[in-house]
Order: sequence, then C-alpha cells, then structure tokens
Amino acid sequence: MAVLDRNFEVLNENAVTGKAFDDRVGVAVMLWAAKQLKDSEVTVYFVATVQEEVGLRGGAQVAADRVYPDFAIALDTTIAADVPGVNEREFVTKIGKGPAIKVMDGSRGSVFIAHPTLTNFLVSVAEELKIPYQLEVLIGGTTDALGIAFRRDGIPATTISIPTRYVHSPVELLNINDALNAAKLLTEALSRADEKLVQSLREKTIKARQV
Repeated sequence: MAVLDRNFEVLNENAVTGKAFDDRVGVAVMLWAAKQLKDSEVTVYFVATVQEEVGLRGGAQVAADRVYPDFAIALDTTIAADVPGVNEREFVTKIGKGPAIKVMDGSRGSVFIAHPTLTNFLVSVAEELKIPYQLEVLIGGTTDALGIAFRRDGIPATTISIPTRYVHSPVELLNINDALNAAKLLTEALSRADEKLVQSLREKTIKARQV
C-alpha cells in the first residue's frame, strides 16, 4: 500500500489545502453537528461510510437498509472549478460562497435528483438564518445520497456539499468558512426537522411510487 506524503497547510485565515479533504471534511462536519445535537430530542443516526468512490458499494446502502430513516443527508465535497481558464457556467460551485445544496447530479448513466422537499427545506433554513449557500448541479459525479435514495421503498435523500478545488489530488483546497457553514446548516436543519416535514416527505414518496 502507498499513500501520498502531503501535509495539511493553512494558506491564509480562510483557505486550507491538503490531501483527502474528500471526504475527511464531510466527517468533520458530521462530528461538529453531532456535538451540537447531543441533547436534541430528534433521533439522528450519524454514519461514516466507505467505498462511495468505487461505485456506491459501501456502508451507506447497508446503513440505509438497517436504519430505514425518514430522510437522509449525505455530506461530501463537490467541484469548485472557479479558476482561470474555466468558463463560469462550468464552475459548479465557487470557493467561499457557502455550502452547496444538491439539486441533481449524475454518474455512469445514473441520475440523482435530490428530493425537492428536502431542497426547499434546506434553502428555507439557510435563508432564515442567513447562512450563505449555493445550489449544485453536478454532471459526472454523485454521492452516497444516490445509493440511499433507492433503498427499501425509496428514501428521501439529498446532499450538503463543501466546495473544493482540485478534488482527488494531493492539493485539495477549500475555504474553512464553507465547511463551518455546512456544519451550521446541517445542525440547524436537523434540529428543525419535525413530524410535519416527515409527513410531507412520506406523502410525496408514496405519490412518486404510484406514478
């Protein structure tokens, strides 16, 4: 086995660079949220999974089958191609503009459309609390949300992504505020999840099955 010999570096008060931010930063966001929600009355399962990068073969689908949650939010990085030489329409996201709320993505012939009720819910929380956010449409990649969405009878799912430059390289780069705001958005959204939201998700999932 070989690994890249690359240290974590702080470039300035906002930017950091290193290897494997995809998806160590997702785990960091998850753990931060877990600490904030330790006294919450909402039941939340936090799962760190493997093998998403090799075809969604890993723990997310197993966890979804075991837990069968009312809804799921995957945490991942996403492409921030906001660099010279790239057309703005291909940026996907921009560094420092906040976490990305998934709209849709696609990989290997499979298309994932985030549950619109969850998308609207996350947007409303972000706007209420003035958390900066971006809407994400990604062609050529996906997250564990795709694997979760097709388990059991269908599980409402979405993704909160942290914009990252040079993903899958030893010099990944992100703005720490995007990660902090992702953690805040996740925490606040989960703390606001109530029976009304769950019932709405159930009703729309049942209707989708009938189409």
